[in-house]
Amino acid sequence: MKRVHEHFDDLLKGRIDRRTFFKRAAATGAVTPVIANYLATPAGAVNYSAPSANRFNLTRAMAQSANLAPPAEGIDTSEQLVFRGWNYRPEVVQDNTNRFNEQYGENVDYQTITGDYIAIMENFHIANQPLDMAYANPATLARWQIPGWVHDYEAWWDVDDARGELYDGVRESLTIGDKLYGLPYFVSIRGTMAANMAVLDKAGITAEDFPTTWDELYTQLRQLKADGVTEGAPFLPHWFASGVWFGISWGYLFECLNRGAVLFDDANAPVFDEKSLAILQEWRTLLEEGIVPETVFTMGEADWIDAFATGKYAYSPQQIYDLKVFNDPAKSQVAGQVAPVPVVEQPWGIIDEGIYTVPKRANDSEEKLARKYRLAGFFGYRDQVEGGELYVAKRWAIEAALNSGYKAILQDPEVIEAYNSWLPDPSLLAVLEGIVNAGTFPKVWQTFWWEEWNAQAMSELPKAVLGQTPVEEVHAALKTLAEELVVRYQM
Repeated sequence: MKRVHEHFDDLLKGRIDRRTFFKRAAATGAVTPVIANYLATPAGAVNYSAPSANRFNLTRAMAQSANLAPPAEGIDTSEQLVFRGWNYRPEVVQDNTNRFNEQYGENVDYQTITGDYIAIMENFHIANQPLDMAYANPATLARWQIPGWVHDYEAWWDVDDARGELYDGVRESLTIGDKLYGLPYFVSIRGTMAANMAVLDKAGITAEDFPTTWDELYTQLRQLKADGVTEGAPFLPHWFASGVWFGISWGYLFECLNRGAVLFDDANAPVFDEKSLAILQEWRTLLEEGIVPETVFTMGEADWIDAFATGKYAYSPQQIYDLKVFNDPAKSQVAGQVAPVPVVEQPWGIIDEGIYTVPKRANDSEEKLARKYRLAGFFGYRDQVEGGELYVAKRWAIEAALNSGYKAILQDPEVIEAYNSWLPDPSLLAVLEGIVNAGTFPKVWQTFWWEEWNAQAMSELPKAVLGQTPVEEVHAALKTLAEELVVRYQM
């Protein structure tokens, strides 16, 4: 029997109508007021496109000033706040939760979720299960906002301060229709170009010779191949495609964005211009020339990270936080020799992040909501008890090189000391800051249909690059799919 969230997905993908969804969901007792209100919205009244102007505006922000006060001292906290997270360093999250409980006399129940976290959380929302804070990914934030599953932060007393301290791209990624809907758990630039100096030194390439664009990168890689500097392929691209939903499709998205190719315009209408086709054609050529290894398509993310840590490749667009892994002697064969390529003429990669959301429930009184905001603010902004420190974000930066959405983290003396303990050169911290500051966010992630398009792209893009299906055919089919999805979700 299908789970409730699968019926909801069928509804939004046009496979069943609203009457059928109500009938099936009612059989499980899972039609919540939130879902009922969403389903009662007249056809065509819901806009699934990202707003074209999510820019921060101080005047607008002041007009939306907070109307809740922090929880009063001595407030009743006997009712638990439920916090469910995915399974990354749960011991650290539990320790942070304990700190919050102790400082505020609070009662937070933190547990990790095993399995498909996002699907399980959607079940929580649909079935109206108790939930007061949960993680989200960039695309799921918009997906959860559409049916009203999460509160925005506009009633939170610190919203304007937090909003003003974020990197511009991060602020845009967390903003939907002028309202802040998330706080940053971590922020990475996926596609940060990592340079392996152990290979490049053999070719006489120094930091002054680093490529400043994708075109320059490919030119240099072809020369490295021609000179026989590496035994095999010199480049490990973001094309992994085994058991993941963010490999080659995200690699294609961020290279298009970095190079000015347009897959989707500012209103998220499918364009798929000639530049985006040319990139895919060049990928096919790079594989034929032996610039990239064919084995990348069979890699999962962990395999892909491990592969670059072997030291075989000259360059690879990695996550910014894994630079710490590549410079760790216990995990990498080229420790102390992997540097980030700075942003000069174009950004590298795109913003990826974990997000703290505040789920919406029917029993959210103002007192309850204030407690939820305090919890989310502690994890996603500042620890007010300790004088307003970015405590949780700073801890993640020091212990795991997980960067924050706040500019102040990479300027903190203790964070600087921690990063310099593993960076090959202290001057590279400024390079990291420049990469994050230039980070861009794909607006298409703020559509409901992105994940459906992305799933198809994950399966079709490898066929184009491997020559199993003509490049032009795959490119045209992905455009057609996007056009169909736009029509379907604008009904």
